[in-house]
Amino acid sequence: MNESPGLEDGRIRTNTGAGRSGSAPGIAVVILTYRQKSQTLRCLHHLLAPESEDVPFRVLLWDNGSNDDTPDEVAREFPSVHVHVSETNLGVAGGRNAAAAEAIRLWQPEFLLFLDNDMVVEAGFVTALWTPFLGRSGERVGQTQAKLRLGKDPERLNDGGGCQIRFWLGQTRPVGYGEVDRGQYDSPTRCVSCGGAMMVKSSLFQDLGGFDEIFNPFGPEDLDFSLRLQEKGWEAWYVPQAMAYHDVTHTFGGGDYTEEYAAHRSRHWLRLMRRHAGIRDWIGFVLVGIPVIAFRVIGREVRRGNLRALRGLIRGMLGRRPK
Repeated sequence: MNESPGLEDGRIRTNTGAGRSGSAPGIAVVILTYRQKSQTLRCLHHLLAPESEDVPFRVLLWDNGSNDDTPDEVAREFPSVHVHVSETNLGVAGGRNAAAAEAIRLWQPEFLLFLDNDMVVEAGFVTALWTPFLGRSGERVGQTQAKLRLGKDPERLNDGGGCQIRFWLGQTRPVGYGEVDRGQYDSPTRCVSCGGAMMVKSSLFQDLGGFDEIFNPFGPEDLDFSLRLQEKGWEAWYVPQAMAYHDVTHTFGGGDYTEEYAAHRSRHWLRLMRRHAGIRDWIGFVLVGIPVIAFRVIGREVRRGNLRALRGLIRGMLGRRPK
């Protein structure tokens, strides 16, 4: 692009330590946690570091049914954070939606910033994501996304420009994933935004109905949201000035390719395609994508002796609900 936009159990707290005094834009940072106390505390430590931001914001932590002492530890170490404890795990889309609704009820923020709890942000992160919404050039900006590096290999990129979606190949991949960050993705650009480090106008989020909970318990609700946002005429922008480091942790099934995981993943992919893929994408997916996926998954999981995953993949493709 030649032109980029200018850059029961809840405890209510107001974040007075983040940002400086002045005209507040009304930003609520929404963070989900599920049995990841150490990652959550680390995330908040960096997000709420003194003098880390020029723009004020509030933080809402939604505990998605962890049943551990994470809420108590957060309340003790970060009394400015509003903590809400859910009795059950609402999934990613459900948890984010519920947390956003709570933040809107409490503060009526103009912007929502969704941040995964396994992120470590650099100073100026919130400000950088907010800046593109300002001025005439930001009138059509509906969503912004950060630049991410890998937490365990911080010289390499996790996401350098949103997600590349190849419907015909049945594949999604963050731009620049695994590449050494030499500044090759340091220009703001339009993107399909991932949901783990992104800001959106609160009114737009509500107009779109939030994340679609049909994608529970996990993804790709964030890609669907960004695509729906852009289909309504809004823009999503990658903002490299907003930097975070991502551990890429998994809470569903411990990250294992189980039968349930495979069934959910294949079923959700078909849902995404039905909404957003064109006829050429479907032809390519049938002729190329399905054979490639089958060959790759069968080869990998047979070597692991994980035949149940293959059954889950087939069930998902046939539209049968995971057990």
